[in-house]
Amino acid sequence: MPHCEFCHTRITTNKGLCGHVTQTPACLVNYHEKYTLPDSDSESEDRDSGNIPASSEGDGGAPNEDWTSVDPLLVEDDATEAQESETECPFKRQKVTCEEVEDEGDSMPNQWEIEFPEEYDAGAYYDTCKAEFQKMREECKANGQAPWYLFASEEEWEMAQWLMTSGISQAQLDKYLKLRAPSFHNKRSFLQYIDSLPKGPQWLCQQIEVDGLPDANGKPQTEILDLWYRDPVECVKELYENPMFKGKQGYTPRWISHNPDGTNREFSKMWTGEWWWRVQQELPIGSTLCPVQSVHTQLTRFRGDKQAWPQFFHNCMHVILAPLRAAGCGGEKMACADGYVRYMMPILAAYIADYPEQCLVCCCRENSCPRCLVNEKLRGDLTDSRPRDPAETIRILRAQANGEKPKEFKEQNLHAIDPFWVDFPHCNIFDAMTPDPLHEEHNGYFDHVVKWSTAALSGGADELDAQFKAMSPHSSLRHFKKGISLTTQWTGTKRKEMEKVLLGILANATDPAVQHAVRCGLDFIYYSHFETHTEEGLELMDAVWAGFHADKEYFITEKIRKHFNINKLHKLKHYTDSIRSRGTTDGYSTEATERLHIDLAKVGYKATNKKAYIRQMTVWLRRQEAVRKFAAYLRWVAPQPESPETEGDDSGDDEDEDESRDEPTWTPEPATAATDEGGADTQQFHLTSRSYSVAKTPAFPRLKASQIANDFHATELIYYLQKFLDSRNIHPVVEPNWDTFFSVYDQITLSLPLIPATGLRAVRDRIKAVKAAPMQLTRGGTQHATAGRFDMILVRIPLKANSTCELNGLQAARVRVIFQAAALFHKPLAYIDWYTPFTRPLPNIEMYYAVSYSNMYKISRSQRQQFQHSAVIPISDIVRSCHLMPVFRSAVPPTWVSDQVLDQAMVFYLNPYLRHYNFYFFHYRSQQKKRREAKLAAQAVEELRQARIKSMGHAGRFVQ
Repeated sequence: MPHCEFCHTRITTNKGLCGHVTQTPACLVNYHEKYTLPDSDSESEDRDSGNIPASSEGDGGAPNEDWTSVDPLLVEDDATEAQESETECPFKRQKVTCEEVEDEGDSMPNQWEIEFPEEYDAGAYYDTCKAEFQKMREECKANGQAPWYLFASEEEWEMAQWLMTSGISQAQLDKYLKLRAPSFHNKRSFLQYIDSLPKGPQWLCQQIEVDGLPDANGKPQTEILDLWYRDPVECVKELYENPMFKGKQGYTPRWISHNPDGTNREFSKMWTGEWWWRVQQELPIGSTLCPVQSVHTQLTRFRGDKQAWPQFFHNCMHVILAPLRAAGCGGEKMACADGYVRYMMPILAAYIADYPEQCLVCCCRENSCPRCLVNEKLRGDLTDSRPRDPAETIRILRAQANGEKPKEFKEQNLHAIDPFWVDFPHCNIFDAMTPDPLHEEHNGYFDHVVKWSTAALSGGADELDAQFKAMSPHSSLRHFKKGISLTTQWTGTKRKEMEKVLLGILANATDPAVQHAVRCGLDFIYYSHFETHTEEGLELMDAVWAGFHADKEYFITEKIRKHFNINKLHKLKHYTDSIRSRGTTDGYSTEATERLHIDLAKVGYKATNKKAYIRQMTVWLRRQEAVRKFAAYLRWVAPQPESPETEGDDSGDDEDEDESRDEPTWTPEPATAATDEGGADTQQFHLTSRSYSVAKTPAFPRLKASQIANDFHATELIYYLQKFLDSRNIHPVVEPNWDTFFSVYDQITLSLPLIPATGLRAVRDRIKAVKAAPMQLTRGGTQHATAGRFDMILVRIPLKANSTCELNGLQAARVRVIFQAAALFHKPLAYIDWYTPFTRPLPNIEMYYAVSYSNMYKISRSQRQQFQHSAVIPISDIVRSCHLMPVFRSAVPPTWVSDQVLDQAMVFYLNPYLRHYNFYFFHYRSQQKKRREAKLAAQAVEELRQARIKSMGHAGRFVQ
């Protein structure tokens, strides 16, 4: 949980932390003294040690760009200090206040919050409470028991947890327990321990009648089926009470804007959307909106009776969601994670499902839009259509059921079934159909784009495969070493990896219209995955989607497509409306639900003996949930630091790259301390902008400089090392020479700054510099030769005056060797090969770069007098890794291979789609800036025009 490092006050959110610091005079003074004053101790120390370039003085040790500095207000405290306080607050109503945060640069923009009307008393609480986890902890303390009191020791609990979650068979489980002889000596006693753990909501069973297959006379036979389900209200109560979610729940709507007049609104969680604000005003005073998301799970179709399936589904939903309907009308008192009891109104806010299931819920057929009444001929355009109306749809369905056969039934392409959502309060089921990026973007739109662009590519599928095979490597990039045309089944993960490099492949081998259409589509996909949006960002989404439609006609002209009446293509038009209404798409993605369907349904079925399997699955799910719940309780009692997300792990299951032998063990640390700390296996160095770590034991503890130059292609190591020492005014007693020994590391790991748009999760970036290994004969067999791995990076350089490039202050380079010269310099160093500086791809004529079709920076290796320009830099100057895509032009030379293409190609594109992190800096910020400039220019022109009209009016009256 965020906390103020000056007064140690615990704050619920990062935005609240910003408001606390800027509105508390003492904390604000300490903040400026520590982070903004040019003569602060920490900055002076870094400058003296060479960690801050001279051109960056007075700016926190980094150029004036938010990707080279981290706002300390966004750094979370250590996980061990995040334990929740048990002090009960006095009774008072929590309400939203207007906060104005001082502008500290691009990384912390101004924010204003409009308070929700106080007369509605939203988020009011009426009592205090203790969560189930708190009661369990107090009971253990009172009885003098350990947190894992049901088990003899923590090791015994960990063994029990593994036995329940490993998928071991019942027979093997019984055999294992008899051999180990712990407290539970057989399967029966072991399961008794598991059944005594705290449980979640109980499973209910109800019999329902459905029409089955017809008999010999053609009359449908009635079948009675068992429906297993849980009370959705009880599930919601357990989620709201869980203390693990404290600080992550919203109880009042929020209106956050980046302008003082309330415009340029920010959208992130659902409580920042327009829907919550509107519905809260319709609820009883003093109540709290409790939005519920319903997830569609594929049910087994009995006896293949597809005609009975829709009605069977709706009959099930009538039963399952009946408690939710009643609670939404009357309200429920619920204990919340922050220790208060509120009067909650559960409302169906979103329905998560893919396209066929959305049509089923909305009672329409699969050749129509579940949200609007778009004409089939206009489905492939940007034309706005009338949204579906629940009241009108219900009227038409009832008329159809009464035999009236209204013409609207066919016009709106409806399905004659009884909808379960008729009596749901404050629910517009059509508007609740949220985007499904997995099936609509990755497995839908992008799948079409690959087929269309392959047909438009010179050389077709063979050339596309060749370019994928020869693509340069990166730790965050999957290498398709066999191409893509032979793959028969694509997953969403594989398509995401293809999205990262597709534009680089098409850049010089297709028509400009194809490049522009593909680029706009990729930009739309990356924008839609942001976890924080503003109104300006949503306007950019609409602009790039309009850019795709502007050039899609090329595919029809070239007879690649006949039309664009594609349902999934049309549904992307509703994305920005859904984000404004219910927050960003990460809150209702089907990727998580599909993963759960595998973990809880398919794995649960395999754990049964296939007889009365549904009943057995409920028992299995109950026990799995009990184990996970108890594990969550132990994490809450004694929280452990979480490992950051790895952006440097090789993705893809078809790669067999050997990991380095001195892999560092990552220990997350705050990125603001100017001290050196390390764990058992790592050395960590903390800067004001990022932190990095190297292995405590180098891969090569003593390697002669001459051997380094030969193995790592660092031919001018001594010359550039001496040049670096001279620039730092370091004069060693013994000058380095080719016989000097150095410690060589094979990789470093950076902790990247946090960005709200791409997610406030710690991300680490792994950068490798590994020499080539020859073929060896070992006892285990033959080890094949491997090529060297020297990654590309972005290096911080002095800012250039009057530069219009968005990447001013950065330059690309290739790491050749990471070494430590302890007798010469106290921090690790890197020998790098420079690439040419970044320049704008092409001048822009229109607002959204209509001339620059690929909009990617093109660079090449930097040379001085026909020799490679290199340098030795401290690794603290490395900002992050990057990916260069070779310019393939019309055909890939047959000698180009992935491991050597960085040496074989001459010209490269800087890949903006490597990660959402990169896309934010290379595309989003620059386009946002251009749109703002264009708006200001248009506003100035309009003001000038109005002034001229006014002066002409005065002149006309004077003449008269």
